[in-house]
Amino acid sequence: MAASLPPNSRLITNLLADEREYHKHLMVLLDGYAGHALLSLSAYAHAFGPLPLSRSLIAVAGSLGSADDALRKYAESLGVWQAALCLLQALEDEVDHATRDRDILMVHLFKSQQLSTEGSNGGAGTSATSQIDSLQANLVASEVRLEASKRKLEETQALAIQKGLSARCKAMLDCGRTWLLMGEAGLRVLEGIHVNDPNGEQNVA
Repeated sequence: MAASLPPNSRLITNLLADEREYHKHLMVLLDGYAGHALLSLSAYAHAFGPLPLSRSLIAVAGSLGSADDALRKYAESLGVWQAALCLLQALEDEVDHATRDRDILMVHLFKSQQLSTEGSNGGAGTSATSQIDSLQANLVASEVRLEASKRKLEETQALAIQKGLSARCKAMLDCGRTWLLMGEAGLRVLEGIHVNDPNGEQNVA
């Protein structure tokens, strides 16, 4: 077996389940709580009326909303990674099924050979030999299927992982750039807010 092939499909099954849970909760956070928080901030900002502070808060809320949108695009990229995992899971299942078929045939062949050896002194050999020949042919065919399944999995693994995680990393990079820009924009707005110092003088923060 090639070194890149895992011993079984349990690990990838667990990984896929955890990734789906992570994606689900991230989307709940973005589509639910994040939107509600921005609406509350906007309502709070409008309560100041036409004051400059109101306009500043609304501008910062816009930056926060853009940051949430960028994070939402990152969350959407998780679908590409999950699709890659689904493909690998299906190929892992093929290997598992082919392995079980091969093992079952090996057990049947072993038992048939034992029975044939035990009954050889009684002269009942033709039927047993025919059965053994059939099992041996099926075993060879199952070995071919198993090797083909392993080869397909091995050939697909690296490309699927690269494609799935590259999409996620690129989305993370885009998200980071947007967060940097929106953070800088928000700070520029906040630095322009006039505040009163303890001595009663009004200054720019």
